[in-house]
Amino acid sequence: MNVAFEIGPYAATEEIWQKALSFLGIDNKDGNKTIKRLGPSHVQIIESEHKKNPFGSTDFLPRKVIAEFISQNKENTVWIEK
Repeated sequence: MNVAFEIGPYAATEEIWQKALSFLGIDNKDGNKTIKRLGPSHVQIIESEHKKNPFGSTDFLPRKVIAEFISQNKENTVWIEK
């Protein structure tokens, strides 16, 4: 098990997002990546071909999952890449 990143027990999704992007060595300057929280211990980083959807949601745009992370403990402080 390789730990991707660690966060505090009450961290917001934004902190998970920042740590995941840092771990992957990418940024979101283009605005074409989003995070989808599938549950308290499972997130996906999704990339769209389009920079921004004028309607606010990327649910109907072509997209791909570029990474998934799951928590390895009850407190959701230790995350690994799935």
